[in-house]
Amino acid sequence: MSKRLLILGGNPETVPLVTTANDIGVHTIVVDPNKNSPAKYYARESYEIDCLNVNELERLALKIGVDGILVGVADILVPSYFELCKRFKLPTYANPLAVKAFTSKTGFIEACKKAGVTTTPSFSEQTALENNIPNQCYPILVKPVDNGGGVGISICHNFAELSPAIDKARSASKTQGILLEKFMTCDDMAAYYSFVDGQAFLVATSDRFTSKKTYRGSPVCIGASYPSKHEDRFENEVHPKLLEMFKHLKLKNGVLNIQFFADSKGFYAYDPGFRLQGEGFHIHVEEAFGIDQKEALIRFSLDEPLGSYSTTIGERRVGDKFYAATVWVLLKPGTIQEIVGLEKIDGLKSFKSKVVRLGKGDQITEEIMGTEKQVFCRIYLQHQNLGQLHNDIDVINDKLEVNSIDDSLIFDALSSKILRLNMIP
Repeated sequence: MSKRLLILGGNPETVPLVTTANDIGVHTIVVDPNKNSPAKYYARESYEIDCLNVNELERLALKIGVDGILVGVADILVPSYFELCKRFKLPTYANPLAVKAFTSKTGFIEACKKAGVTTTPSFSEQTALENNIPNQCYPILVKPVDNGGGVGISICHNFAELSPAIDKARSASKTQGILLEKFMTCDDMAAYYSFVDGQAFLVATSDRFTSKKTYRGSPVCIGASYPSKHEDRFENEVHPKLLEMFKHLKLKNGVLNIQFFADSKGFYAYDPGFRLQGEGFHIHVEEAFGIDQKEALIRFSLDEPLGSYSTTIGERRVGDKFYAATVWVLLKPGTIQEIVGLEKIDGLKSFKSKVVRLGKGDQITEEIMGTEKQVFCRIYLQHQNLGQLHNDIDVINDKLEVNSIDDSLIFDALSSKILRLNMIP
């Protein structure tokens, strides 16, 4: 009889986790409040339950029986994942210290401060509402402390915009907590770590690019390139401090992505992701090292051995093996009536994988602009020849069409021009 794995969350990025579990003979059970969540289509069983309601999740697990529990690609569900595993005494890569540090913006700032890691400059709500923030400190980013994907985020260019932005952020926080930070316009990068039996490995770095076409809500990512041009400096200046942080947080197993702003003065940590990422670092890790991190997390959650997982990773980076990029295609408001050229992308020389989040008939509304809900698809590319990678990105921009009845809905996407401008002179 196959083991039964309960997976929390059913968004499109969680689908590969479900199909991987299916492929190795695991009985998959996906829980998500949305009956049309894509991952449910691939699961052996599915249920419509609010994954923030741990008591209801516990009742379900007791009723149907589970051998393991795993969180999908959703930061907000990590606390539920940890609490549910604790109640059933099942394996979990999380612990109380790590959950506090990586699922709360304020907890993350506190953990970074203890480790000597610089974070984005921030302001108190009282200082903001008393109009004591100097004009030169604007624009300011206002966001909930415990949500992701751009939900509840606003960019304020003056004092008058603060109050409604604070109300918006508070309404998007389950704890009513908010954070006010300096809106950074410098470089943006990410560092991806893997943990195995208490060892921490920096396995990939990337430069992140966000859309410059709108200031409504949060700047949404349009793609990434590997390795980051800041990798060597990051490894010297920040990596040692993070290793000490990880020891303090008692991290033993799992994956973690941390995003940073970077300028000539240093690095500023601002957003952790304590689970598999929509950015798809694990896709490039699998190609570089022959390791499927999805499968490793599944086996870990079912208390099965990981084999030679740690010795295979060693002290190497994805960028040592090939160049890589992710193209995020953003849409503007409208209803999708036609999609052209999507199937041609699979034939590109650098194509590795893709996640399509929207389809014909789906509607993009004004309300989701400035959040990851406006992402049509993510396309994952890798090649040893940088020129070929850039050429394939140009093909995507030229051939892919997403149209309404009378207009193109493509709002923005990563281009090779952006990557070339980012390269070290």
